[in-house]
Amino acid sequence: MPHSKPRILCFGGLHYDEIIRCEADTIFSESNPASRTQAPGGVALNVARTLAALGNTVGLSSRVGADREGVELLDYVTRLDITAVSIQTDNTRPTACYTAVLDHTGNLILGLADMAIYDDFKPAHWQHGKQAIQHWDHWCVDTNLPADTLHYLASEKADRLLFAVVTSPAKAHRLRQVLPTLDAVFANNAEADTLVNSNTGTLQTIEEQARALCDLGALRAIVTAGVNGAAWADPDRSGHIASPSISPQSVSGAGDVLAGTTIAALLSGETLEQALTYGTCAATLSTLSDMNDPHLSWPMIKEKLAHNDA
Repeated sequence: MPHSKPRILCFGGLHYDEIIRCEADTIFSESNPASRTQAPGGVALNVARTLAALGNTVGLSSRVGADREGVELLDYVTRLDITAVSIQTDNTRPTACYTAVLDHTGNLILGLADMAIYDDFKPAHWQHGKQAIQHWDHWCVDTNLPADTLHYLASEKADRLLFAVVTSPAKAHRLRQVLPTLDAVFANNAEADTLVNSNTGTLQTIEEQARALCDLGALRAIVTAGVNGAAWADPDRSGHIASPSISPQSVSGAGDVLAGTTIAALLSGETLEQALTYGTCAATLSTLSDMNDPHLSWPMIKEKLAHNDA
């Protein structure tokens, strides 16, 4: 694989992820024994961290509160050698926080997102300082950004590639009007269902959802379904990548690792099918840790793939 180093700027979530894992079968409406861990997260940060680990030059633009968590996150970004690009400090809202409640097998049973700070992540922030974002080769956005901000960035993409990662079914609709500007969109099956069904009616498979997203204008579409793998589509072809059989510690953030790795491979000249093969493998590796900090490398990914094929 070529090892060029394009400059990629990620816009969106930068906050703490709190992972609460039940220690036995979950009993709803009752107290459940659990363990708790916390680490920096957010879709944009997760994607940026993955891209940086795989040898790319990466920037991050986001919003944090004027609180301890905000200071810690800015320091963390700097230590990762990710460039902070116009990261705003909000004096009225706290830094965002995402809490994932997992069952004892590591699967998500409830996600709680305090993301109000991103509602003020508005286009005016860059309209008076475009140079801060314009010199980056490519952009990646997540749907923590308000719809008008996504529209603004899509209108300013020029000849750069624009990637988008959906953060939740509740925010998927924010991408509908900008799908024709996207070089690739990443969504899980529930998010894709929200994006496409207002136009197409209920779709039963992730393969159908990926094709529908392309029909709605996206150049490439990737739809994930956990243990059921991922589907991909581009203007000419489509397919499915199986997910390796593993016992995950946590699936939180795995989709972001998949997106970051797939983007890195696409920018290195791989086909979408091969890029998603790498992405699915990297996502699998990330689930072997309780927190989304996989310390990925291309040799690690390729070794895992070779082992799976043996």
